[in-house]
Amino acid sequence: MLARFSRLIYTIRHITFVQIFFQIWYRVKKQFVRISHYQKYELSSLNSSFKCNVISTLKINNKEYLFNNQFCFLNVQHNFGDKIDWNYCGQGKLWNYNLQYFNYLHDDSVRSPERLELLKSFSHDFLSNLVPPEPYPVSLRIINTLLFHLRFPIEDEIVKKALLLQIDYLENNLEFHILANHLLENAIALYIASVFIDDKRLNKKATKLLLNQLGVQILPDGGHFECSPMYQSILLSRLLLAIELSTQSDLCNNSTTNILRENAKKMLSWIKAYSFPDGSWALMNDAAIEIAPTTNQLFSAAKFLNIKIENHPLRESGFRKLVGNNWEAIVKIGPIQPSYQPGHSHADINSFCLWFNGKQLIVDPGTSTYSISEQRDKERSTLSHNTVSVLGMNQSDVWGGFRIGKRAKTNIIKDDSHRLITTVYFLGNKKNSHTRSFIASANQLEIIDELKTQKSNIDSKSIGIMQLEKDVSIILENTSLRLNNSILVCSDEKISIEESEYATSFNILQKSKKLVYPISTKQSVSFKFL
Repeated sequence: MLARFSRLIYTIRHITFVQIFFQIWYRVKKQFVRISHYQKYELSSLNSSFKCNVISTLKINNKEYLFNNQFCFLNVQHNFGDKIDWNYCGQGKLWNYNLQYFNYLHDDSVRSPERLELLKSFSHDFLSNLVPPEPYPVSLRIINTLLFHLRFPIEDEIVKKALLLQIDYLENNLEFHILANHLLENAIALYIASVFIDDKRLNKKATKLLLNQLGVQILPDGGHFECSPMYQSILLSRLLLAIELSTQSDLCNNSTTNILRENAKKMLSWIKAYSFPDGSWALMNDAAIEIAPTTNQLFSAAKFLNIKIENHPLRESGFRKLVGNNWEAIVKIGPIQPSYQPGHSHADINSFCLWFNGKQLIVDPGTSTYSISEQRDKERSTLSHNTVSVLGMNQSDVWGGFRIGKRAKTNIIKDDSHRLITTVYFLGNKKNSHTRSFIASANQLEIIDELKTQKSNIDSKSIGIMQLEKDVSIILENTSLRLNNSILVCSDEKISIEESEYATSFNILQKSKKLVYPISTKQSVSFKFL
């Protein structure tokens, strides 16, 4: 009981007063206010004269609607039979969110009347109070419905009424209780909605919120402060949509549009710096492929909008890139951020991913689920990442799917293009620490690990992990390993090879191997690129 209370205290101590206030207020409010209350924009008309060309560049080509009320999200299919249950959570809350996003409105393999019927089905249930509104899916649904309206003008009164009610609902239920990417999505959705309904007051309110949140959430190096390449790409794609639409609206002044463009430029520069030469990402923190637009898609949209992509180093986002001859490594050295919303963070400081000769060889374990489960805890743990677990511990106390209690502290000792040294203090306790040095040259990357541990836990094992990509071949050569016949891995201690798995997409685990090595006080592993 005391341990649970302590964990809770360490978790909530970082939450802001704003989050606590709105958590309470919204819980009370929804007991009394129904969706029919939100009628502010019921007489508004929808503009369909805008052009939005970047949506075709940015859309994810996953086949989500399989016809006859059958859907596939996150690599999981479900057939509803005769009637769609828009509240269905049998495959998890995130699956239901995807059902409600309506990204499949952009799937031209489905006839437009059939897509409209799906919207009508949802809108009917929504107006009948059968689907409780939630601001995050409402935000995405507003954007997707409005973009669908540009190509196939919506005349159905039920769909229009539901859409306009959702705009008013979102304006009055902004996610201040969550903040972070949720609130930024809310702001972008309201900004786009204000353009479509030509509402000056709403545009002024949305613009203020959007610019404020961009200032808070986009770090000086261009990274989004939740430090996930997936959410970086999602939010950037939404910002690019807003930029194209804002240039066509009399409501949006040039000053606002220029600020949006500057933020997009910074975010594009970050994704360029973070991406490997083939455009792939190290799937650090919560990240998976097939959820967000790729680097190349973002670059294509930026080119259409005449946004120049610049070269800027990774800094405030807590990542660094080391580069040699035909190899690159992304290293995470930053702390948990933002402190008040760490839900997408993992306990993985000093973890790295390695790219060589056209592909990733050492990969992040990725994210296969958001469901509160052992698998979720495992994927956020230190033992699942390419770093060192001191005495089998997590660097930070990850729990409850999206919670973090006691947190690691870091100290960056050396930081340049050839040498990177960082110390991480487990659970913020200086008695248990891991110092990792990355030493880079043209054809070699050396990693030196040094540990300090509490004597009382000396019987516990400290180990280093390196997760290999599923197709990497391994050849044993005395005390060394050869990967893909092109990288020689040498170590002070014997490296063992164990069965493992990692995720690139939700609900799909790739069988693979991982390199495991024990550490007592100091250990060196070097990669020689042949």
